[in-house]
This record gives sequence, C-alpha cells and structure tokens, in this order.
Amino acid sequence: MDSGTTPLQSPGFLGALTTVHFVIIAVLAVLTIIGIAYGMKLARARRQGVRELEEAGHLERGDAPAREVPAAVESAPPATPTPAPIERVAAPSPARVEPVVTPAPAAPVEPAAEPIVAPVPVAVTTPPAPAAPAAGTTDLTRLKGLGPKVAAMLIEQGVPDIATLATLDAARADAVAAQLGMFAPRMTKDRWVEQARFLAAGDVAGFEATFGKL
Repeated sequence: MDSGTTPLQSPGFLGALTTVHFVIIAVLAVLTIIGIAYGMKLARARRQGVRELEEAGHLERGDAPAREVPAAVESAPPATPTPAPIERVAAPSPARVEPVVTPAPAAPVEPAAEPIVAPVPVAVTTPPAPAAPAAGTTDLTRLKGLGPKVAAMLIEQGVPDIATLATLDAARADAVAAQLGMFAPRMTKDRWVEQARFLAAGDVAGFEATFGKL
C-alpha cells in the first residue's frame, strides 16, 4: 500500500544527502587549515631570510629589499631626444686695429740709495688639524657588520678609523653607541671594539680565529 512518501523523501536518501554535506564541509575545512598553515610557513621563511641578510651585513635594519623593475619598463625603447632649435649667430665684425706708437727712450735715472729696513718678525702659524677621512676612505668598514652608513656616523663622533676605535674604553664606547640611533645595539652585538683591537695590533690570525675570515 502506498504511504504517500516519494523516494526523495525517504529516510535513507535524506541520510545520504546529509552525509555528503558533512563530507564536503569537512574537506573545505581541511583545505582552509592547510592554506593557513602554508601561508604561515612562507611568512616565517621570509622573516628568517631577512634576518639572515641583516646578520650577514648585506641588508641594513629597516631597509626594504629592492623592488624588481617591471619587464615592460625594461623592454621599452629609449625615447628619441628632440633636437634643440639652432640659433643663428651673427658674424663678428672685424676688430679695429690701432696704430702702434713706439715711445721715446726715457733719460737714465740714477738709482737712489736703498733705505735700511728693519727685519719684520714672521708670525708662526699653526697648521690646521687634518680633516677626518670621509666614510669611503676609512678602514672601519673592514669590521664585521659595519657598513658605510655606520662608518660615517662613527666619523662624526670622532672615531675616524680602526686605531681610534680600538682605544675606546667601555664608557666611551657606550657613549658613542648611544649616538648611532637604530644601530646602537650593533656596537655590543658585533663586538666592534674587540674586532678593532685585533686589527690595530696586526693580529689578523687571532681576528679570523674569533670572528671569521676577513
């Protein structure tokens, strides 16, 4: 006897349909979790790469990596310069030549007696102090983790070279580091004073044994 229930309304069909819905929702949830985990892994790898570049001294802290130039810009042909209009220059008028008049010889004049002049004291001037070397000529950049920007800042603080840096005591080194802004922790972290003392003493072997090859 027909109970009035269609096959689509049967309990078995509804249960199968509900199961399929749950399976689809579970698959979507798993894919979402995998995508989030993969994105976190990529972000962590990128941060690690930037940190390694900063520690190696190839990237200053706070500097962003250089952006790639779009291919369309690289392949664009150079613009043809527009030639400037040529102005007409009037021909110069011939110069007027004045006649040369030869003066008559003057009568000889007897030389007057030379007066006796007392010696004038010569003032001794002290030569000016030599200017501090520019950042491009200093040897500070030989130190590990110390780039041209920090070298220029050290020169402004009265530390123009490795020999001067090697003489700093702890208090003076802290005072100099305090003027380096965001690079202040690098003075202690990279042990610049200790590096400078090795090189100032000519102990390259000791330097490379402690800090690596120059």
